[in-house]
Amino acid sequence: MSYRPALIGRAPVQFSDLMGDKAIYDALMERIIQLADAPWDAWPVYPDGDEPEFRETQFAEHGLLSFRVDESAEILIIFNILWTG
Repeated sequence: MSYRPALIGRAPVQFSDLMGDKAIYDALMERIIQLADAPWDAWPVYPDGDEPEFRETQFAEHGLLSFRVDESAEILIIFNILWTG
């Protein structure tokens, strides 16, 4: 099963801000493509087990991607993209 990524909230603006740097954009896209096939290969936002569908993962050296896995719709709902580099 492959999940479809979707950007919501601030993520579309954050995504467009990163498009100007090819290396960062490529790292972000590579990680999103990996997550499309393995969405659970990311840290749970709530480590105590509450709401396991909320996940975070690193991309490149200084990026953090936050998303929710919607299993029924097979969508990765990306709601935050943080770049601290």
